[in-house]
Amino acid sequence: MNRFSGNIAVLVVVAVVAGWAGWSVGGAEESENVAQESATFTALDYAEITHLYSKYVQGIDGIWMDGKGKHYADAFTDDGVMQAGPEQLENPRVGREVIEKMADGRGPSTMRHTVPNIQVHPAPDGNTAEAWAYIMVYDVAQNPPKLCSHRATKDTLQRTDKGWRIKHRINSTIETNTPFEGECWDSITSR
Repeated sequence: MNRFSGNIAVLVVVAVVAGWAGWSVGGAEESENVAQESATFTALDYAEITHLYSKYVQGIDGIWMDGKGKHYADAFTDDGVMQAGPEQLENPRVGREVIEKMADGRGPSTMRHTVPNIQVHPAPDGNTAEAWAYIMVYDVAQNPPKLCSHRATKDTLQRTDKGWRIKHRINSTIETNTPFEGECWDSITSR
């Protein structure tokens, strides 16, 4: 091996060792950050938040017709804010009692919500989070069920002594939303 080839071989070995050392240190720092986050926000938190979304949609759809508003409002903090549809974007529902009355006033319906694609972003303290999801609203009186509304929601979530709750919900945050109107929507809200 000539002197030039030997120097290149040494440089390659040095570069590989330096790269490995940098990766090891960076990997350790990343692992430490993940460990710190997981100490404050766990898989159980994600599971509780998924359950919270189920509670929300079953409450608004009236799965529990006895005390429907109470079940729906239980998804919110005591000072929770709900903004859904054009009217509520201008005049939000504020407070659990107001949200409960709104849900109780809806009456029986064949409307069913589904909430796929829940994405949760915890704050560093682990006690609050932002979440985004789609909300699909179907009329199940039709066969097959008909999609009546497609929305997006952005939520601020808060850990409470009763578990995770919605502190602030804003629906209608994407440009491709279907409106809260039309034959399908009118049919399910008038039942």
